[in-house]
Amino acid sequence: MQIPEFTQQHGQQLSTYLASRNGAMTFVQSQGYLFAVICSPEPLDVHEWLEQIVPDTHGQLEEQTLFAFMALYHQISEQVYETGFKLPVSLLVSDQDDSYLDLHECQQWCQGFVQGAQVYIDKLMQADALTTDLTDALQTAYASLGFFALEPQLITTIAQQNQLSEIQLSQQQYELMGDFALGFAELIEIIAVQSGLYADEEDGWS
Repeated sequence: MQIPEFTQQHGQQLSTYLASRNGAMTFVQSQGYLFAVICSPEPLDVHEWLEQIVPDTHGQLEEQTLFAFMALYHQISEQVYETGFKLPVSLLVSDQDDSYLDLHECQQWCQGFVQGAQVYIDKLMQADALTTDLTDALQTAYASLGFFALEPQLITTIAQQNQLSEIQLSQQQYELMGDFALGFAELIEIIAVQSGLYADEEDGWS
Protein backbone atom coordinates (compact mmCIF):
# COMPACT_ATOMS: atom_id res chain seq x y z
CA MET A 1 0.00 0.00 0.00
CA GLN A 2 1.41 3.36 -1.04
CA ILE A 3 1.21 5.70 1.97
CA PRO A 4 0.26 9.23 0.86
CA GLU A 5 2.18 12.23 2.15
CA PHE A 6 0.38 13.78 5.11
CA THR A 7 -1.24 17.09 4.17
CA GLN A 8 -3.14 19.87 5.90
CA GLN A 9 -6.27 18.44 4.30
CA HIS A 10 -5.60 15.10 6.02
CA GLY A 11 -5.26 16.94 9.33
CA GLN A 12 -8.60 18.70 8.87
CA GLN A 13 -10.23 15.45 7.82
CA LEU A 14 -8.97 13.60 10.91
CA SER A 15 -9.86 16.50 13.24
CA THR A 16 -13.43 16.49 11.95
CA TYR A 17 -13.70 12.70 12.06
CA LEU A 18 -12.36 12.39 15.62
CA ALA A 19 -14.57 15.23 16.88
CA SER A 20 -17.59 13.29 15.60
CA ARG A 21 -16.73 10.09 17.51
CA ASN A 22 -17.73 9.62 21.15
CA GLY A 23 -14.78 8.58 23.29
CA ALA A 24 -12.19 9.26 20.58
CA MET A 25 -8.99 11.21 21.14
CA THR A 26 -8.74 14.67 19.70
CA PHE A 27 -6.48 15.04 16.68
CA VAL A 28 -3.75 16.67 18.80
CA GLN A 29 -3.98 13.89 21.41
CA SER A 30 -3.60 11.33 18.62
CA GLN A 31 -0.40 13.08 17.49
CA GLY A 32 1.11 12.81 20.97
CA TYR A 33 -0.07 9.22 21.32
CA LEU A 34 1.41 8.15 17.98
CA PHE A 35 4.73 9.82 18.81
CA ALA A 36 4.90 7.66 21.96
CA VAL A 37 3.86 4.51 20.06
CA ILE A 38 6.47 5.09 17.34
CA CYS A 39 9.21 5.47 19.98
CA SER A 40 8.08 2.32 21.81
CA PRO A 41 10.27 -0.79 22.11
CA GLU A 42 7.01 -2.75 21.76
CA PRO A 43 5.57 -1.66 18.39
CA LEU A 44 1.80 -1.83 18.03
CA ASP A 45 0.16 -2.92 14.82
CA VAL A 46 -2.23 -0.57 13.04
CA HIS A 47 -5.39 -2.06 14.53
CA GLU A 48 -4.04 -1.82 18.07
CA TRP A 49 -3.20 1.87 17.92
CA LEU A 50 -6.31 2.74 15.95
CA GLU A 51 -8.44 1.08 18.63
CA GLN A 52 -6.84 3.34 21.25
CA ILE A 53 -7.41 6.50 19.19
CA VAL A 54 -10.93 5.59 18.06
CA PRO A 55 -12.36 2.98 20.46
CA ASP A 56 -15.01 0.47 19.38
CA THR A 57 -14.36 0.75 15.65
CA HIS A 58 -12.42 -2.56 15.60
CA GLY A 59 -10.25 -1.10 12.86
CA GLN A 60 -13.20 -0.82 10.52
CA LEU A 61 -12.65 2.65 9.08
CA GLU A 62 -13.46 4.09 5.70
CA GLU A 63 -10.48 3.75 3.40
CA GLN A 64 -9.99 7.52 3.13
CA THR A 65 -9.86 7.89 6.93
CA LEU A 66 -7.54 4.91 7.31
CA PHE A 67 -5.17 6.33 4.70
CA ALA A 68 -5.14 9.68 6.52
CA PHE A 69 -4.19 7.95 9.79
CA MET A 70 -1.49 5.95 8.03
CA ALA A 71 -0.12 9.13 6.46
CA LEU A 72 -0.01 10.78 9.90
CA TYR A 73 1.81 7.77 11.38
CA HIS A 74 4.29 7.78 8.51
CA GLN A 75 4.95 11.52 8.85
CA ILE A 76 5.67 11.27 12.59
CA SER A 77 7.81 8.16 12.11
CA GLU A 78 9.84 9.84 9.37
CA GLN A 79 10.48 12.86 11.61
CA VAL A 80 11.42 10.69 14.60
CA TYR A 81 13.89 8.48 12.75
CA GLU A 82 15.07 10.55 9.79
CA THR A 83 14.46 14.27 9.56
CA GLY A 84 14.16 15.38 13.21
CA PHE A 85 10.94 15.61 15.18
CA LYS A 86 9.16 18.95 15.49
CA LEU A 87 6.45 19.46 18.08
CA PRO A 88 3.18 19.95 16.19
CA VAL A 89 1.73 22.12 18.96
CA SER A 90 2.39 25.68 20.07
CA LEU A 91 2.52 27.39 23.42
CA LEU A 92 0.25 30.38 22.94
CA VAL A 93 1.38 33.51 24.78
CA SER A 94 0.23 37.02 23.99
CA ASP A 95 2.79 39.77 23.47
CA GLN A 96 0.21 42.32 24.59
CA ASP A 97 -1.10 40.58 27.70
CA ASP A 98 1.50 39.21 30.12
CA SER A 99 -1.11 37.06 31.84
CA TYR A 100 -2.44 35.34 28.70
CA LEU A 101 -1.37 31.72 28.42
CA ASP A 102 -3.13 29.02 26.40
CA LEU A 103 -1.85 25.53 27.19
CA HIS A 104 -4.73 23.70 25.52
CA GLU A 105 -2.79 22.27 22.57
CA CYS A 106 0.18 21.29 24.72
CA GLN A 107 -2.10 19.65 27.29
CA GLN A 108 -3.75 17.50 24.65
CA TRP A 109 -0.47 16.44 23.02
CA CYS A 110 1.00 15.55 26.42
CA GLN A 111 -2.12 13.59 27.43
CA GLY A 112 -1.81 11.52 24.26
CA PHE A 113 1.91 11.03 24.81
CA VAL A 114 1.41 9.83 28.41
CA GLN A 115 -1.28 7.37 27.32
CA GLY A 116 1.02 5.91 24.67
CA ALA A 117 4.23 5.85 26.70
CA GLN A 118 3.17 4.99 30.24
CA VAL A 119 3.07 1.22 29.78
CA TYR A 120 6.61 0.82 28.47
CA ILE A 121 8.04 3.57 30.66
CA ASP A 122 6.77 1.81 33.80
CA LYS A 123 8.20 -1.48 32.54
CA LEU A 124 11.61 0.04 31.77
CA MET A 125 11.77 1.94 35.07
CA GLN A 126 11.42 -1.35 36.97
CA ALA A 127 14.27 -3.06 35.11
CA ASP A 128 16.99 -4.02 37.60
CA ALA A 129 19.71 -3.87 34.93
CA LEU A 130 19.41 -0.11 34.37
CA THR A 131 22.00 2.22 35.87
CA THR A 132 20.85 5.13 38.00
CA ASP A 133 21.95 7.54 35.27
CA LEU A 134 19.75 5.85 32.67
CA THR A 135 16.80 5.65 35.05
CA ASP A 136 17.15 9.34 35.84
CA ALA A 137 17.43 10.23 32.15
CA LEU A 138 14.29 8.23 31.36
CA GLN A 139 12.35 9.75 34.23
CA THR A 140 13.38 13.29 33.26
CA ALA A 141 12.53 12.83 29.57
CA TYR A 142 9.15 11.29 30.35
CA ALA A 143 8.28 13.99 32.89
CA SER A 144 9.24 16.75 30.44
CA LEU A 145 7.33 15.30 27.50
CA GLY A 146 4.26 14.76 29.66
CA PHE A 147 4.56 17.96 31.69
CA PHE A 148 1.45 19.73 30.41
CA ALA A 149 -0.71 16.70 31.17
CA LEU A 150 -0.37 17.69 34.84
CA GLU A 151 -3.33 19.31 36.57
CA PRO A 152 -3.24 23.12 36.05
CA GLN A 153 -3.15 23.67 39.83
CA LEU A 154 -0.03 21.52 40.10
CA ILE A 155 1.67 23.56 37.35
CA THR A 156 0.80 26.72 39.32
CA THR A 157 2.33 25.21 42.46
CA ILE A 158 5.52 24.18 40.65
CA ALA A 159 5.87 27.70 39.26
CA GLN A 160 5.49 29.22 42.72
CA GLN A 161 7.99 26.79 44.24
CA ASN A 162 10.55 27.83 41.62
CA GLN A 163 9.72 31.54 41.95
CA LEU A 164 8.61 31.73 38.33
CA SER A 165 5.46 32.96 36.68
CA GLU A 166 3.33 30.30 35.03
CA ILE A 167 4.28 31.76 31.66
CA GLN A 168 8.01 31.57 32.44
CA LEU A 169 7.70 27.97 33.66
CA SER A 170 5.58 26.98 30.69
CA GLN A 171 8.00 28.52 28.20
CA GLN A 172 10.92 26.70 29.84
CA GLN A 173 9.04 23.39 29.79
CA TYR A 174 7.93 23.85 26.20
CA GLU A 175 11.54 24.33 25.09
CA LEU A 176 12.56 21.24 27.07
CA MET A 177 9.78 19.25 25.41
CA GLY A 178 11.18 20.10 22.00
CA ASP A 179 14.70 19.12 23.08
CA PHE A 180 13.67 15.81 24.66
CA ALA A 181 11.37 14.93 21.75
CA LEU A 182 14.32 15.09 19.35
CA GLY A 183 16.27 12.37 21.14
CA PHE A 184 13.50 10.40 22.84
CA ALA A 185 13.40 7.45 20.42
CA GLU A 186 17.18 7.03 20.63
CA LEU A 187 17.06 7.19 24.44
CA ILE A 188 14.33 4.54 24.56
CA GLU A 189 16.30 2.30 22.21
CA ILE A 190 19.44 2.53 24.37
CA ILE A 191 17.51 1.95 27.60
CA ALA A 192 15.45 -0.91 26.15
CA VAL A 193 18.62 -2.81 25.17
CA GLN A 194 20.38 -2.00 28.47
CA SER A 195 17.34 -3.12 30.44
CA GLY A 196 17.74 -6.70 29.23
CA LEU A 197 14.01 -6.82 28.56
CA TYR A 198 14.40 -6.56 24.80
CA ALA A 199 16.79 -7.94 22.21
CA ASP A 200 18.74 -5.46 20.11
CA GLU A 201 17.91 -4.62 16.51
CA GLU A 202 20.12 -7.37 15.11
CA ASP A 203 18.01 -9.92 16.97
CA GLY A 204 14.83 -8.50 15.62
CA TRP A 205 14.01 -5.60 17.93
CA SER A 206 13.16 -2.39 16.21
